[in-house]
Amino acid sequence: MIEFSVVIYSRPNQQDALLDALLPLVKSSREEVGAVMYDLHACEEGMFVITEKWQSQDALDAHEATEHFVGFQEKAGELVEKVLRLPLVSV
Repeated sequence: MIEFSVVIYSRPNQQDALLDALLPLVKSSREEVGAVMYDLHACEEGMFVITEKWQSQDALDAHEATEHFVGFQEKAGELVEKVLRLPLVSV
């Protein structure tokens, strides 16, 4: 299993637009083969966290090549200030 969280900070005044772009990404990603978990959380103002769990690296690679993921990446440049990817390790 591959598990990680992605912390996404919106540009100023882009929080609503970013959420509008994230929601279809999350919906489509949850339906993918190999997706165990794909959860979106709104934290503080302008900050979102996606927690992902994939069955394999191949499943994650396939996800990152999907139309909905690539389409989100294209929109993200004008909406996103900063992105952090944090690997999760069970202890």
